[in-house]
Amino acid sequence: MRQNYLIIKILFVLNYLIYIISYLITILINPGIPERKYYAQFMKNKNINNNIWLHCKRCNIIVPKEYKITHCSDCKICVREQDHHCPWTGKCIAKYNLIYFYIFVNSLLVFIINIFVTLYCSVFYQNKFKKTK
Repeated sequence: MRQNYLIIKILFVLNYLIYIISYLITILINPGIPERKYYAQFMKNKNINNNIWLHCKRCNIIVPKEYKITHCSDCKICVREQDHHCPWTGKCIAKYNLIYFYIFVNSLLVFIINIFVTLYCSVFYQNKFKKTK
């Protein structure tokens, strides 16, 4: 039983590291905010064809339609292929940080399950140890 308990502890620590690293990557990586070159003040001299470009009046940005931008009312900025604004990270979840967000949420789920397994095993091990005395 002690060997199994050691394996559970190792898995617990590894999962915790994956959880923390994926969270940090999710909050630190650019979710898909268009580059500065797309702001309207830099596009004044260019011919803008409405079939190719999208214009966001709130943040004054002109981007190609293929970017599929959405204006986030929480962040007050346009984001490429936005999935949602996450209150846990305080950031938009979009094109470039979506995979890391999925890893973060799934590792959180495994982390919580691992906590319950660890608690169960520790209580079971202690009760078994008390009965043998």
